[in-house]
Amino acid sequence: MKAISLYTLLLLLILMACKNEQSSETSKATPLVEEKEPMQMYQMSEMAAYMEQMYAAHQQMKQQILDGETITELNFDLENLHSAAFTDPKDYDAFFKSWADRFKQYEIQMIENPEQAQHYYNQAIQACISCHEVKCAGPLPRIKKLIIKP
Repeated sequence: MKAISLYTLLLLLILMACKNEQSSETSKATPLVEEKEPMQMYQMSEMAAYMEQMYAAHQQMKQQILDGETITELNFDLENLHSAAFTDPKDYDAFFKSWADRFKQYEIQMIENPEQAQHYYNQAIQACISCHEVKCAGPLPRIKKLIIKP
């Protein structure tokens, strides 16, 4: 009888030791679902938001020109090219300023010379392309779709 009690006690101790070992291993194990940092929303710079606005406006202008309508005004402020904040302020340099000024001239010419609107519209879009080829190539495929093909 003592032998059975001793074996039972020994068996219980072994089981408890195994149980404790398993629980300490599980607490050290990595969780099944990996914890991630909270998602960060992309914060668009003023210039990026402004360029999105210009893109939408040029889609409309393209359609107006194709429909034979006269463009009498722009749906955006050209001066924002020189006042909107960039993601990286170093990008507002002499190169950008020169292309921005050309773009502005073509936009003004498009309004002032409605009979040549398509020409000046395409010149403005080409100015965007030329600048983006050097500065930020990401949106080039979208910008190129704005060109009115003869």
